[in-house]
Amino acid sequence: MNKERTELKNGIYKKIWYYKSGEIKCEYYFNSNGKHHRLNGPAIIGYYKSGEIKNEYYYNSKGELHRLDGPAEILYNRSEEIQYEKYWINDKYYTKEEFYKRPEVIKFRNINRNLKILNKK
Repeated sequence: MNKERTELKNGIYKKIWYYKSGEIKCEYYFNSNGKHHRLNGPAIIGYYKSGEIKNEYYYNSKGELHRLDGPAEILYNRSEEIQYEKYWINDKYYTKEEFYKRPEVIKFRNINRNLKILNKK
């Protein structure tokens, strides 16, 4: 399996692993401390050989599973339909119901809602 590493902006690196046939198998994003992390998207994206997304994982800068605007762990079938999703905040798992009641999630959603309103003006 071939791999390549590229430096992106702001101390974020990207590593790509390929199937022997040349298709992308997985993309990894990580910070200068070697922890999985990406600012605006999943830090790990896995692909089926046919190119469809297989899974996505979101991490904070400490390398912990973390996402405030949805599931941090998502698994797709070959039709890119979600098979399961898990919700994590700072490496702690929550059910979907618990997640959307968390104060930090509510605050994040309110901030984003206000930003959208301001951007429309």
